Formats: sequence, structure tokens, C-alpha cells
Amino acid sequence: MKNYQSFLRKIIKMETESFEKMRLTFVLAAALVFGVVLQQVVFASEDTADVKISEESKKQTAFLLNIKNKENFKENKLKKNGDLLNSEKDSNSKSKALNDKDKVKNTVKKNIIGSSNALIFNSNPDFLPIRNYNISNIDIAAKGAIALSDDGKILYQKNIDKKLPIASLTKVMSAVVILENLQMDEMITVTKDIIEKTEGIAGRFKYNEKLKTEDLLKIMLVISSNDAAAAFEDYFKSKKINLVDMMNKKAREFGLKNTNFSNPVGFDDNEKNYSTAYDYALFITKILDNKKLWDILSIKNELIKSEDPKVPDRRIISSDKLAFKNIEGLFGGKTGYTKKAGGCLMVAFKVEGENGRKGARIVSVVLGTEDTQSRFDETEKLIRWVKEAYIF
Repeated sequence: MKNYQSFLRKIIKMETESFEKMRLTFVLAAALVFGVVLQQVVFASEDTADVKISEESKKQTAFLLNIKNKENFKENKLKKNGDLLNSEKDSNSKSKALNDKDKVKNTVKKNIIGSSNALIFNSNPDFLPIRNYNISNIDIAAKGAIALSDDGKILYQKNIDKKLPIASLTKVMSAVVILENLQMDEMITVTKDIIEKTEGIAGRFKYNEKLKTEDLLKIMLVISSNDAAAAFEDYFKSKKINLVDMMNKKAREFGLKNTNFSNPVGFDDNEKNYSTAYDYALFITKILDNKKLWDILSIKNELIKSEDPKVPDRRIISSDKLAFKNIEGLFGGKTGYTKKAGGCLMVAFKVEGENGRKGARIVSVVLGTEDTQSRFDETEKLIRWVKEAYIF
């Protein structure tokens, strides 16, 4: 009996030890499985964070490249002392992303000011002007239109590469060549032939009237006198110089690929006298520092003294109606109109920068409005929009 009890205890002990070993094995296996699952969850979470941060970085970088007008973005040009202005919600989320991944590895620097509405560069004038997307786009009722900053940024565009007649905007290129080749006190005769054969007699010249180059230029540009432009062409011919050839040569020097001049006046000439909104605006940006030219283009009202005692003095009043409106920063313009070209207008204006920044000079060109008044209305609308839609 005692032997049987001893044997039974051994059997129970063995089964207990076996059960403990099985339980330990199960616990260890369960712990191993849990550890593997936990590791996968952690790594998956980190990968998700990486993807989110990467996507955020890509979005900000893409926005940056778009602002710079698809120019090459160089990270080391951005300074670290800019301010990051966000709405409270965006600021918190972006700060968390920056902390989670070493501030997005500094891909986007703190001089980007981000919000849900717009981006502003507070200390980076290289990227100005910047579009403020709080302001909706506009449509200009002209065949072609552009607003171009003096550093080549296109702020507004409509059919900017379409070849169109430019009417008397032609006279600005005529004036550039005249200023480069004539002295302002040279005397020019407006012959009877010029007066009788030239369409448009705004100059009200007398037969064989003599005028100084400077005065004739003012009459040509300020009141858009066709006979004044024709008188200049006739004078160049007397010096064996082809004024139109020189105008086209100058256009090539300025890189105007879609521009051609067939006369110095602006007559349509079977579609041989044309430009594009972009070409013409580019041309104007290249002559913004021509002080003498803009001194004339900014004239509103002036009395021209006659060189001939038999010819009365004449008062010239600008054909540009915007010159008489209180438009801040406007400093000159030129009108044009023919039946085929429709209304045309070029103006240049200055926009002051914020917080002491330099600002910019902007060229506005509208071509092919339905009538003469529309060119002024559309240009004024475009000027107002540029000032509201961009931060300078």
C-alpha cells in the first residue's frame, strides 16, 4: 500500500512539473508573439509619420517653387531669421511635424509665413511679389493683356503670345530710336507732303513748319500725332537712314521674337505691324530707366512754344485719360487705336513695398478692346487688381 501511494505521488509530481513547463512555454511564446506585433505597430506608426511629414514637406516645397515662377529653388538662399505666422491650428500642427522629424530636416525654413489663405515671405525680396489668393482672379475684356513686373514676373496674362496690331503704341519704339539718334535741339521740317498724305492730323502743323526734335517728340507721344511720326521718318530719310529698319533692329536687340514694325506711326499695313502683349510689355520693362522718354510720356498738359512767329503756340493735352485720374504710382502711358487694332493702352506704375521693401514697377498692356473708352476701364481694373492680388 505504501509503495502504491509513493508511486502515485511521483506520477502527480511529474505531471505537475510537465504542466508548469508547458505553461511557461506558452507564456514565452505568447510574449514573443506580442513583442513581434508591438514592433510592427511601432515601425508602422513611424513609417506613417515619415510619410505624413514627407508629404507636408513636398507640399510646402511645391508651393515654394510655384511662387518662384518655376525658377530653381535653392534652399541655402533662405535665411533662418524669418517669421512663421500661422493661424493657431496650422501653427500647432506644423510645429508638431517639425519636432517629430527634426523640423522636416529644414526643407522649408522659418522665413516662410504660412496660413490657410496665402504664403508670405517676410524677409525674402527675391520671391516678391507674392500672389494673395484671398483675391479672386479677374478677366480683362481685351484680345490680349498682361501685367509684367520690372524683373520679368508675369502677374496677369491673357493671350499674351497672340500677334495683334498695336496701333500707336508703335510710336514708343519710334521714340526710342529717335532719342538715340537725334539731338533734342535739331530742327525738323513738317513738309506739305507729310501733312497732306498722312492720315491723322492731330499736330495741326502748318506747311513747312519747323520744330525742335524735343517738341515734335512731345506732340507725337502726348497727343499721338501721326503727322509728327511721319515727319520724323521723312527726316531720317533725308539723312539716308531707314527709321523702320532701326526700329526692327532694336526689337531684335530687346529679344522681341513676335514683333514687327512696318511704319513708325502704327498703321495696320496689311498685318505687317504687330506685336504681342508679352513682347510689348517686355520691351517697356527694358526702357523704364529712359528718363527723357518717361518725362515726355508723363506729360498731362503742356504749352509748346512755336519757333516761327507766324505760327501760334500750341497746347498739348495727353490722350491718356488715366493720367488725369488719381491713380497712385502711375507715371506714364501711351494710347493707340485703329479700327482693326481696337483700343490699345500701355501704362507703367509703381507699387510701394510693405515694411520698407523696395516694391516694383509694373507694366500693363491691353490690346484690342472694343472701343477707345474700354482700354482705360480695363487698364484701371487691372491696375487695381494687381495692387490687391499681390504682396510687394
